[in-house]
Amino acid sequence: MLKRSFHYVARAQSAPFPVGLVAAGVALIASTYGMARFGVGLMHPQMVQARPGLDGALRAAGTAQFASYCLAVLVGGRLAATRPRGVVVAAGLSAGVGALGLVLAHSVPAFTAAAFLAGAGAGLASPALVPLLDRAVPTRQAGLSQAAVNSGTALGLLAMGAVVLLTAAVVTPWLLVAAVCAGAGLTVRVLAGPSGPAGRRRGDAGDVGDAGETGEVAVPVGGAVVVGHQRMVLPWVLAALTGAVSAYVWTYGPSVVVRATGLGTDRIGWLWVTVGAGGLLGVLTSRLVDLTSPLRAVLLTAGAVVAATGAVASTTVLGVAVGALALFGAAYMALSGTLILWGRELRPQDGGRATAWLFLALAVGQAVGAALLDP
Repeated sequence: MLKRSFHYVARAQSAPFPVGLVAAGVALIASTYGMARFGVGLMHPQMVQARPGLDGALRAAGTAQFASYCLAVLVGGRLAATRPRGVVVAAGLSAGVGALGLVLAHSVPAFTAAAFLAGAGAGLASPALVPLLDRAVPTRQAGLSQAAVNSGTALGLLAMGAVVLLTAAVVTPWLLVAAVCAGAGLTVRVLAGPSGPAGRRRGDAGDVGDAGETGEVAVPVGGAVVVGHQRMVLPWVLAALTGAVSAYVWTYGPSVVVRATGLGTDRIGWLWVTVGAGGLLGVLTSRLVDLTSPLRAVLLTAGAVVAATGAVASTTVLGVAVGALALFGAAYMALSGTLILWGRELRPQDGGRATAWLFLALAVGQAVGAALLDP
């Protein structure tokens, strides 16, 4: 068994860089997060114009999609180690079906139910992609690859914002989202290779242990496990608090800026292009962590999220709102990328589940924030 473990690590370190898989992972995150999940708040002002029955749906829908994300993260985190390819397919299909539901929604209950399904796709995607990438990407490039895939949210926001600018229709964007979500999930499944346990075996990066046929590791019960959980508490709390603040922009940002600045709904796509453009800086997350530490990087990016949200909520000047949204995009993508890297560092034997718990914290905070914050 020990020889099997060392052989696996040597293969992972010497394998060629999986460009196709990383690109498909970026597309899956772009579609499930930047389009299906955050598109609920992005598209709402435009949908209300076309469908007046959706006025007032945003609080319920925002809370529903954050809550479904929480549930999906729990499921995805549990299944990621053994069925990651199946989970990414479920992620794409769930988000796709939710997007189709938003095409058909003309009432608050229908809009809320569709948003619930759309939010679940993102919650399944992240926990499954972390171990799939860890298995396929050479060790020295793993951190950069995780950050690059995580920044896919920014690309999704850019794409969704551009589509909103190009068409006033509320059907076309959601049909596009449905197609991209399903296609990206299936592509990741194909490119990820044969099914089976996806996490790196113990022994990688200096871990001590022995892996059996299923890739499970015998870890001493007691101190090591307790310490591992204790070390997760601080990042969990920081993620939850920052998530609660970020919900204001993700759920109500477009509506607040339109109301405060007089921006026309036909130009609202520019707001999300701005968020997405700022979010592209999230690809530098691994460098930020290398220069500081996961804790310092989270504190820095969380502080920037809070400052940007405060500016969006209080300004009546369009230029200030645009600058704040760009800062928000950069800070949020860097924060979520740092949480992935921190989780993999704290629980190297189970990076997918660690990511799931930290993203769950982010989403719990967002669900509470969406329900309680007053736009």
